[in-house]
Amino acid sequence: MQQWEYMWIYVIKEKRKQVYIANGKRLEAQSYPEALNLVGKEGWELVAIIPPTAILPSPTHEFPTFCLKRPILEAQDS
Repeated sequence: MQQWEYMWIYVIKEKRKQVYIANGKRLEAQSYPEALNLVGKEGWELVAIIPPTAILPSPTHEFPTFCLKRPILEAQDS
């Protein structure tokens, strides 16, 4: 059965700039499309966008939070 791992991307404001955070780590991105393309290259797929008015795991409620997933690859026996 396929297993998944999940990632949350949210935004914080720092010195009047938006900083994109993925699972607690800062992304080198200047926009949502850039952040999503960056993690998409690592196999992450967007599965949900949570509006800023919902209860979220984000430290800020000004911006939407993105939920992504990717398959956990099982080690193959050689």
